[in-house]
Amino acid sequence: MLDIYQASMIIFFVIVAIWVFFDRKNIEFKYILFLRKTKKGIKLLDRISKFKKFWKAIGIIAIISCFLMMIDGLRGLIQASLMIISGEIKESLGGLVLPTPTAKPVFGPGFIGIPFLFWIIILPTILFPHEIAHGIMCRLEKIKIKSAGIILLLILPGAFVEPDENEIKKSKLLAKLRIFSAGSFANLIVAFLIFIPFLGVGLLPNVIWPSIATGYLKIVEVNSSAPAGKAGLEAGMLITEINGNKLKISYIDFLNLDYLTKYTKGIKAGDTINITANGKLYEVHVEEIKENNSTIPFIGISVRLDSKCDEKTFDFVTNLFTWMWILNYAVAVFNILPIYPLDGGLILNAISEKFAKKYSEKIVISITIIVVLLALFTIIGPYIMGALQSF
Repeated sequence: MLDIYQASMIIFFVIVAIWVFFDRKNIEFKYILFLRKTKKGIKLLDRISKFKKFWKAIGIIAIISCFLMMIDGLRGLIQASLMIISGEIKESLGGLVLPTPTAKPVFGPGFIGIPFLFWIIILPTILFPHEIAHGIMCRLEKIKIKSAGIILLLILPGAFVEPDENEIKKSKLLAKLRIFSAGSFANLIVAFLIFIPFLGVGLLPNVIWPSIATGYLKIVEVNSSAPAGKAGLEAGMLITEINGNKLKISYIDFLNLDYLTKYTKGIKAGDTINITANGKLYEVHVEEIKENNSTIPFIGISVRLDSKCDEKTFDFVTNLFTWMWILNYAVAVFNILPIYPLDGGLILNAISEKFAKKYSEKIVISITIIVVLLALFTIIGPYIMGALQSF
């Protein structure tokens, strides 16, 4: 029987097939590429871009932010590569993000599969802000936009704004930097609006999470012969306090999978934990078990986050918005790396043409190759090092 994730994939293909059939006269077919160009929306970009002082200020912020992201992205690639070589990292880092007809993400060599339903919801939050931002900056700099539209590469949809490339080439360096930085900056803003990791603020932790999560823990399973079972705790009970501390499981705790240890830190074998569940206090005497040649405290209980809605809805909402900010942030950082023809590569090209025109092409090609190899090494490097160590 089809679930919602498999059904979403079928419905998507049916809608695309119907669209391609009835709109085929306006679609350009190039091998596996489908292009649907339009001039609709360009006048709207003109109206939005009229607030020149505002958008120029945003453009400067975008340039600064993107340079910082570029530096941080390169630092991350170099650090990860060194950690792979040293053996500190043994698993592939990232890869191509693809849609899958599954309810949960799938991780494999060089790829990350996310549920198709997530993918078709998240994709517009990445594509449209990115391309609209490019369009606004083009019109701000009086660069003509020939068309906008939708692109389809096999099953991979996208959006684009087509500026006049000759006019961009003739424009000043600052104008180019504003235009090329705008897309990644827009994705960064989307990610930050959903969740800012280092500040813990945003729509997800402060609005969505409190509306679906109680902050308490629900007992999923209890080992009857373990300390928790002996104390009388049972599956289905709601834990509201531990050692007098009222539970308040946050979205950051959810990301860290730190549901229980946050409130039991420092507890050792022989200690007693006071757990309040379903309004009743239970005294649990901690024992110890051996795990990986070491002893650890043990009470024999498994828990999950308690929610204000059913478990499927809770999992869907939290995972959808988590992937939404992760992918927007990842696209922002990756797209601004100095890899031609990504936006970061276009920035590199614009700067090198301005200050080292004679060597511009060699600079861009060389840096692009180096960064691509670094990025590939973070994906396949662990397998290479593992193979070398096996000899």
